[in-house]
Amino acid sequence: MRLKGEFEHLEQGEFLIYSTDEELDRLDTLKLQDGVFSYTLPALQTATLHILYPNASELVVFANPGADILIKGDARNLSEVEVSGSEDNESYTEFRQEILGKPAAEQKAIAHDYILQYAKLEMSRYLFTTFFLCDSTTTADEAVELYDSLSRARPDDLALSKLAVHVRSLGLMRLGQPLPDFSLTLTPGHGGNGDEEQTVQRSDYEGQLLLIAFWAGWKSGSQSALYRARRVRRELKGRGKDINLISYSLDIDKKRLSTIEERDSIDYSSYCDFRSFASPLVKEWGIRELPFFVLVTPDGRIAASGSDWMKDIEPVVEKL
Repeated sequence: MRLKGEFEHLEQGEFLIYSTDEELDRLDTLKLQDGVFSYTLPALQTATLHILYPNASELVVFANPGADILIKGDARNLSEVEVSGSEDNESYTEFRQEILGKPAAEQKAIAHDYILQYAKLEMSRYLFTTFFLCDSTTTADEAVELYDSLSRARPDDLALSKLAVHVRSLGLMRLGQPLPDFSLTLTPGHGGNGDEEQTVQRSDYEGQLLLIAFWAGWKSGSQSALYRARRVRRELKGRGKDINLISYSLDIDKKRLSTIEERDSIDYSSYCDFRSFASPLVKEWGIRELPFFVLVTPDGRIAASGSDWMKDIEPVVEKL
């Protein structure tokens, strides 16, 4: 499968490309020269790829075996980039154009219709995950209805079958719910981990505030996420309150992670298994966006979670 790109008003540059379904085993780079790039992926099955632009916005592309995918757009208007070469990409391009500028509730309603209309396409599984499994407003009945429709249309889809646990546990990370159990082995020498290997788990933080920050050095916005985490700790300490921080990195380069931790003075618990989105806890908790925060109260319940600090986290922090 070959991925080709043509961009106006951008002669040279680099885009990052990665996958959340493990079809790419690394973060890779798309190099543009004279406004074009070409990338070959030995896809044995359809893969969901994320192309990260320099401005931190993303484009989702579906790599279909045997198909040559063409991406055409204008660097001045990346939201209207068109992707062709397969029904998945052409239908998803149509979807993106239809939801452009519409409020979140209307976008979700349109996604619902597309999922049912194109249930056999890979695109529908992606829409289901993005607009329903990762949305705190989704009801269990709504998720089950759509999931059953997809399962009937795609009975041999192993990736879809793996979502069953997420559908059954819908609401796992909702506000007010107890934080699920976890156990993380911290590597000596990273962040504030100390000189000996240690394991931290949910029970270690009973009766204490806890903030977990999911991030990656390759993902724009992650550095500011860590800065906000440190700032919150300073501000709360100034008010006589302590908060525990856990840095959960989705990086895959050990040397780069160490450099970032030293530069940003990360002096709190740091975890990374260098498996990116394939990390077990990331998959179990359904983390699909970076950065992502989870704020837990002393009674062990989720007080706030989300990827938008100003909207999802800060209003709750101000009330602590």
